[in-house]
Amino acid sequence: MSTAPSMAATNQNSTQEPATSNSGTSQMESEIQLVSSLAKLQELERKIHELRGFMPQGLLEPLVPIANPDKVSLGNPIAETPRILRASLDETARARVADVQQFQSLWRDPELAFVWAHVESRIREANGQLLQPTGKWERDYDVLLEELARKEKSKVDERQREDEEAERIKAQSTEGEWKNVLERFVQRDIPGIRVIKSQDGTSLAVALVRAGVVFQIKGISFPGSPVSDWEVSSNIAGRSPTKLENAILECVGSRPRKWDLAFLLDMISSYADIKQTPCVKCNRLADNGAQLPTLRRPRANEQSFNGPARIYTFDALHSGCA
Repeated sequence: MSTAPSMAATNQNSTQEPATSNSGTSQMESEIQLVSSLAKLQELERKIHELRGFMPQGLLEPLVPIANPDKVSLGNPIAETPRILRASLDETARARVADVQQFQSLWRDPELAFVWAHVESRIREANGQLLQPTGKWERDYDVLLEELARKEKSKVDERQREDEEAERIKAQSTEGEWKNVLERFVQRDIPGIRVIKSQDGTSLAVALVRAGVVFQIKGISFPGSPVSDWEVSSNIAGRSPTKLENAILECVGSRPRKWDLAFLLDMISSYADIKQTPCVKCNRLADNGAQLPTLRRPRANEQSFNGPARIYTFDALHSGCA
């Protein structure tokens, strides 16, 4: 296990010259990828120290209480019979082998192949002289990786908010754009979906024929202003909403992009086959409480349709699987 010094050397050289070498360095230009590699190196070194303790202490751990009664514990009692002792030794050996296999898997991680290439390149540049480590890590790279991931997510979220705001402004600045959205949706002729347009302006009904549900959609706007939100209900004269309808309405009501009629129509249409669509996480139609997957989570990929218009797709989830 003489590779630990090389790891520390990689830590030292990589933090000083993150992207200057010839071999494989171009693959490590991303700061997050570089820090991720260093975090894995730290994990490898930690596991190396664990592996050093496997022989003989780790493999012979079940014998410790027999040789030293003071070491008896609830998790490591004295084996009452030779059969139990043999089973304990076998279990310990299997656990140690699994640890070695996990170490080997991490060592052969494709991401670390570039690290080993980087180290070998530096050794060749030094005419075969091994890199000299500092003997310690300067940073906890798993912590640093989490910080970078949070910052990157924050940037992505901010860009998404800016893009959405630009979309919202563009959509609301075009008079009657929602009618174009509705017409494109109707032209898709989605099986099991019926759209009933009203004559009173910005309101319509969407019937999910197979699910036996009808939703009323009404645009909310101020005098002289475009529609800023779409309100959804299932109020039908003479009856109250069912439990299924209420669950769907709760999810629809908490949706993002409340100004986006296309998003809303696609979300509602995702319930068209709710009685046949299993949960994407547990792959079951009904959960332990006999509830259907009434939650909808928008997928990141949005397919193009009819030029700039988009089709939003959703994953079905049970409330307990979200």
